Amino acid sequence: MSRRFYLCLLLLGTFLCLPASQQAALSLPDTVRVRLFSTTQPSELRLTTAGGESILINARQTTLPFRSAGPVTIQTVGGKPIRLQYPLEITADHGVLVIVNEIPFEEYVAAVLAGESLSFKSDESLKAMAVAVRTYAAHFLNRHQREAFNFCDTTHCQDFRITAVTERLRKAANDTRGEVLLYDSQPITAYYHEDCGGITEAQGPYLQQLKDPFCVSRGRKQWTAELTAADIQSVFGLSGATAIEIAGRTNSGRVQKLRITGNETRVMTAEAFRLEFGRKLGWDKIRSDLYEIHNSEGRFRFDGFGAGHGIGLCQDGAAVMGEQGFTHQQILAYYYPNTQLTRLGI
Repeated sequence: MSRRFYLCLLLLGTFLCLPASQQAALSLPDTVRVRLFSTTQPSELRLTTAGGESILINARQTTLPFRSAGPVTIQTVGGKPIRLQYPLEITADHGVLVIVNEIPFEEYVAAVLAGESLSFKSDESLKAMAVAVRTYAAHFLNRHQREAFNFCDTTHCQDFRITAVTERLRKAANDTRGEVLLYDSQPITAYYHEDCGGITEAQGPYLQQLKDPFCVSRGRKQWTAELTAADIQSVFGLSGATAIEIAGRTNSGRVQKLRITGNETRVMTAEAFRLEFGRKLGWDKIRSDLYEIHNSEGRFRFDGFGAGHGIGLCQDGAAVMGEQGFTHQQILAYYYPNTQLTRLGI
């Protein structure tokens, strides 16, 4: 049986093979285009070529696009120099620079591990994360297609930190090179989060509600946040807030909807509430949707557990599983049941 004509799938220690006609539809790109400085969106930067030439690039004054095969060093106003090894393209959009780095796909995986998984002690846990990162990227490959790049460098896509990549992270990517999780012959939405608080959130056949003893084996991660009426006004523009009440929960116990009473009454999803607070007042405020609320004279105390949306792989639980001797295949099978672990490009 020729390896040119079959794709082999590794599932719970056994191999399955698909015909080459199916392999073609499951290929991964050699490179991806990542927008840098997606949040700050500078209007000016200084670029230094490998030969030492210094070029000032301004969104309104420089003739663009600018392209370089790399390596180059770029520095925004007030920022630190960043050395980029791979091809760079700079264009302008409404007075800001659009800085896109084209990098090898597996280097992208390592750079996301640098942003999402630096705390893992176990190599098997890190490899499980590498597969989740790669699968997520494969699923959302065309998220920014209209903007002529694949991913931004923020958590809107995945937290990408090209300057923090280490050889250990590259090894985790290389050891799992090409491995993705499939459901119904397609890469899954491989969501992951920091801490599920002991129970994950259901969202389909392979993102199931799961009581997670690994996550809480070292104690349940608890948090408290105190908000004021002024916070509610600054984030949502709703003045005179007197109460925040839970208007619905999911089966896992997470808050689904909130009712905010002030000069008007507003109902919103807990996810929208958490994300908007995170963007405007910091991600250390409302850390998850698993909480209770206590109202007292214009002040609102949230007592909660976990961190993140609670869907898919729990990083704290996966870290414990790796340290207890589970393989990355077993970790992935635990958090993403009913999926196939597939190595592309064999």
